Formats: sequence, C-alpha cells, structure tokens
Amino acid sequence: MKTIKLLSFGLFITGAMLFSSCKKEGCTNPVATNYDVKAKTSDRSCVYNVDVIFWFEEDVSQALQFIEIKKLTFQLNGDPIGTAGTDVFWEEAPKCKTPGAIKFTKELTKSNSEPFYYTVLDEEGEQLWKGITVLDTDSCKVIQLESL
Repeated sequence: MKTIKLLSFGLFITGAMLFSSCKKEGCTNPVATNYDVKAKTSDRSCVYNVDVIFWFEEDVSQALQFIEIKKLTFQLNGDPIGTAGTDVFWEEAPKCKTPGAIKFTKELTKSNSEPFYYTVLDEEGEQLWKGITVLDTDSCKVIQLESL
C-alpha cells in the first residue's frame, strides 16, 4: 500500500513537472506584426510588414509622359502591389513617411529578410524596369527608377 502511494505521488510530481515546463509557442519577435507576448518558444509563424517606395526624378517623369505613359503598375515577385501616375516625381529620394510617395507595404512570412524581384509595367503591360532587392523587417526600402 505504501509503495502504491509513493508510486502515485511520484507520477503526480512527474506529470506536474512535465505540464509546468511546457512553453507556449508563437511569434517571439517583438518587431513582427503578430508578436505574442505570452509565447516562450518560436514556432516560426512571425509576419513582418516592410514598406517599399519607388521614386523617379523629373526627367524620367517627362520622358514617360512624352511617350504617353500615364500610369505605372508595380509588382513584387510577379504579384501586383499597386499603381501610380507618372506625373509624381521627386528631386531626391522621399522618406518613408513622406506624403504622396509611391509607397506599398509587403508582408514577409518566410523570414525577416527575403529577396524579391520587382517589375514596373506600363499600361500595356510592357516591362519598363526590373531588379532584385532584399526586404528586411522593420525597414523601408527605397528604389529609384532611373532613366529608360
């Protein structure tokens, strides 16, 4: 009888230790949009938002309008992220919080730093610019579109 009680008590203590040592899984990076303050172990589910700004100078704007291109379509990895008129130009690179900038937000789900290829198309779907960039968490990527 004493042995059964000791065995039961031992199993109870072992079970309590196992359950109390379980750590909640989730996103443990405070920079992520889905950060879970209660998570103790990362389950690699973190999602990050990165701002991407495209810009060009006045000479590019004038060249585009001269050949009657009024609107551009922007893509990251082949996915459309938005459009903008060709009449928006800058003397220098706009900041991420600059009103009126050609700004898009991309969600990173695989890691906190991902390579992307971008393309910029005219109204007919013809590619005008392309390139590769790396988007990092908690940052703003500024991409200049230079003369055609």
